[in-house]
Amino acid sequence: MSNQEPRIPAVTEADWTDEMRDLFEVMEGPEAREKGPSREIIKYLAQHPVLSTKFLAFGSHLLFHSSLPDRERELVTLYVAWKTKSDYEWISHVPFGLHVGVTAEEIHEVKKGPSSDMWSDKDRDLLVACDQYLENYCLDDELWASLSREWSTEQMVELLFTIGNYMLFSGVLNTLRIPLEAGTEDFVKNFGLPD
Repeated sequence: MSNQEPRIPAVTEADWTDEMRDLFEVMEGPEAREKGPSREIIKYLAQHPVLSTKFLAFGSHLLFHSSLPDRERELVTLYVAWKTKSDYEWISHVPFGLHVGVTAEEIHEVKKGPSSDMWSDKDRDLLVACDQYLENYCLDDELWASLSREWSTEQMVELLFTIGNYMLFSGVLNTLRIPLEAGTEDFVKNFGLPD
């Protein structure tokens, strides 16, 4: 998907509005308000700056202020990215995963989902939760009970929002055909892209 032409153009500096500059600042700090964002994705999402600012603020909460442990959050995010065939989300989250303790071997194994023998019961339940949510938009009672033994109610709610957020965002990125960022070539070479 990443080799197809984007369906919408990235905004150019001549197009920047105050709302777009607000988005740049929210995502990358005050200097981005004047210089523009360093990440190309923001230039595409700036086509709807007000919505993107609010949506990306929600995503930032899940990424940086989650009640889920970082490793487990990234395991879920990587699996959703793989299952939804989102080249952009997959390659964006490989370095996040590595940074928070997901091993390179686990990143390769997440492609197999919960059937891999390497997962603990706790990790397997998270991946099964992704499968059930993506397939049925609901978790069954048995899985809910198993997850409830490991996670607080707050974490359970956040797990659902995390799966749903990355499912939604992957669909947006796939449909708009947002290209991969420059400098991701080594991650693509080492970890591949979803089929």
